[in-house]
Formats: sequence, structure tokens, C-alpha cells
Amino acid sequence: MGEFITVKRWRLKEGRQEAELLDLVRGSIVPHYKQLSDAVRLGLWRIDGTRSYLALQHWQSRADWESATQSESYRGWFRRYAPILERWDEIMELEGEWESEDVLGPGEVAAGC
Repeated sequence: MGEFITVKRWRLKEGRQEAELLDLVRGSIVPHYKQLSDAVRLGLWRIDGTRSYLALQHWQSRADWESATQSESYRGWFRRYAPILERWDEIMELEGEWESEDVLGPGEVAAGC
């Protein structure tokens, strides 16, 4: 299997601005995830014409994700992450979430794409 990706769709709460969200992501979330694992890549995409965003975590594999999130050090990392999550929840509301795996694998392109 290829890359493992978690996807969450979020919406900015009323009265909140994108700049506030970007400050939190750039200043707190990205640096904190770097402490968890070098194997994770984060992404944030605005959905055109909405106040909604897709927040993605890209892992090299499901095994890498499981290893990082089930490790002994993860509990301490998550406790330190709690204040950042509280701030996130003040700004955003969850609309949906799912997990996915890249079935084509790295570098492979599907016919007709």
C-alpha cells in the first residue's frame, strides 16, 4: 500500500477569519507535529466559495501513522497539544472526516487522469 492520509473537513466559525487560522497552523500546529514525527506532512486547503477547509495528514504508510500515534511518547505529545486543539476548536467546527490510502502508490498515474 501507498501513502496513508487522514482528511477532515472543517468550517471557520462565524466571526473568525482565515488569518487567525493560518497563524495557528503555521505558528503552533506545524511545529508541534514536527515534534511527533518527521514522517508526517500536513496540508490545509480552502474549499472554493465556502468557509470550509480540508485538513490533511500525509503519512508514508498506515504503519507509520499507527507507530507514531500508538507510541508511549504520543501520550505526552498529545497532552502538550491539548491547548493548541482548544484554540483550534475556538476557531473551527468539524464537518466530516475520513481516512484513505493511496492504492496506486508513489509515482503511478492512473490512465485517463
